[in-house]
Amino acid sequence: MPRFDSYPVIYWLLVYGLCWGVLWLTSWVRVSRRVFLIAAIGLLFLLRLPSIVYNYEINPDESQMITQALTLRHDPVYFQSVDGTTGGPLDSYFLILPSLIGLPFDYITAHLTAFCLLAISLWLLYGTASLWFGEDSARLALLPLVFVLGLTQNGDFLHYNSELVPLLLLSSSCYLYATLTFQNRPQTWRIALIGCLLGMVPFGKLQAVPMVGVIGLFVALLVVMSRGLTVSAKVSRLAALIVGGVSFPLLFVGLCWINGVYDDFVTFYLIGNLRYGSDTNQLLSILRLPAFFRKGDSFDWFIKLAVFIGVVGAILAWRRSKRVGTDLWKQIGFAVTLLLATLFAITRTGSEYVHYLFFLAGPLLFISAYGWQHIRQNFSNNRWVPIGIMGLFLVLFGAQAAYKRLNAIPLNLYSSEQQEGWTIQQSAVSKEIAKYAQPGEKLAVWGWRCDYYVQAQMPQGVAENHTIRSGFGHPMQPIYQKRYVSDFMRSSPPVFIDAVGSHNLWMNDRKTQGHELIKPLGQYVATHYRYVGLVDDTRIYVRNDRAKAGLRYPEKPLSKDISLLTEN
Repeated sequence: MPRFDSYPVIYWLLVYGLCWGVLWLTSWVRVSRRVFLIAAIGLLFLLRLPSIVYNYEINPDESQMITQALTLRHDPVYFQSVDGTTGGPLDSYFLILPSLIGLPFDYITAHLTAFCLLAISLWLLYGTASLWFGEDSARLALLPLVFVLGLTQNGDFLHYNSELVPLLLLSSSCYLYATLTFQNRPQTWRIALIGCLLGMVPFGKLQAVPMVGVIGLFVALLVVMSRGLTVSAKVSRLAALIVGGVSFPLLFVGLCWINGVYDDFVTFYLIGNLRYGSDTNQLLSILRLPAFFRKGDSFDWFIKLAVFIGVVGAILAWRRSKRVGTDLWKQIGFAVTLLLATLFAITRTGSEYVHYLFFLAGPLLFISAYGWQHIRQNFSNNRWVPIGIMGLFLVLFGAQAAYKRLNAIPLNLYSSEQQEGWTIQQSAVSKEIAKYAQPGEKLAVWGWRCDYYVQAQMPQGVAENHTIRSGFGHPMQPIYQKRYVSDFMRSSPPVFIDAVGSHNLWMNDRKTQGHELIKPLGQYVATHYRYVGLVDDTRIYVRNDRAKAGLRYPEKPLSKDISLLTEN
């Protein structure tokens, strides 16, 4: 397998040179659409290759979703075996697909899947922009996004996250909507398909519902304002949009009902997530947008570039025509409204997670393409204007890399030179787990260390594979705790890990956040499990029968945390 150290200077220079080559190809050479797309997507793959072959956790969220996919492969009933909290069911189910062709549930598979979802989404967004604003303008709008998402070292843009499946669904809907804007009689099946895709989005990310509303609204407006349709034809198409929109939700809810998890769906996915961040000051969250954007590093450059190009293009368009086109609402009106809805959605919780910025890719690309269309028209005899702007943008990455190299800052944060082939790297904790349990058996981890599930290749024995909502105070905490205890007793996993400690995300204080926080859980573990020791600041418990007849015993007795045994 290819390996990359922290300073892959030669590789970086090669791919950076390819960036300039693709820019030249876009600006000076008339190549076919297929050649351009192959070049752009191929470049994106090469730029992200160091992170793709990195077989470690880039972000804790991807361990969570890999674990959920692994669990659903054994027990496919969502909410019975898995609760993805803010991530929807489709995110976890989608990660099962690579396993059907023999790929393992590991980080390389997740990173490769993330790339594929992103590449298809960009292709669809590019297709939408090219339909509305022309092929050349769409290419100029796409390339900065390829550079940013390829050259970034920000893990939020490189890991498998819960924004990617909804992004694909939204991008598909935008493309289909764009095709409808050129039809005198919008096709019913396309409208129904848009409805179906939009109906699936909330099951990838509830946070994306505002964008769903905007796309659905504009499709409905397009139908209502279409002069080529009779009243009955309009009604039938609106009905198709509604039927398509409710088809997947009804199917999913029906399956939940049949499998006896409907109440869990309502309680933990709808109510639980709607209350998440419900105390956010929306105005303050919106005012913090500049600081939020800066967290995205070079993505902030793309935002500024897209807005600048869009504003300049709008000014040039107004100066040229002095009026607004009657059909402009279908395109730029749609893009601006979608942008506003996206800004509302990503600030709704106040969390400012950088991977939320993925949702801005579509509306910003459309606005940028609109701007480039009018800039190119105004400077049609001077091709140096677009290449100069794009070249300056690309120079920023070169300057950034030079600064890192001079200051001994790694060019690549995802060094794979210590990896042992393609296999998942084992921690001391996962090695200890292997002494008492086998891959495929259930495991329960208290805290937020979902990577232990992935390393051990063991499905989760409780629905909530990270215990933030059971461990932190909030109005629904007792409900989450009750479910955790119920799931634990039902699965009775051979090994239980209390990962609260110095290496845990957010949960570090054993006295206040350990599993004993839930008294019934603490009592059950004390009765039916044996504490075998502290490994890497992580408490390991083994079910009594398995502790007596483990797969193999440790050669040396583990050091005991006497104070914890006394407390228990």
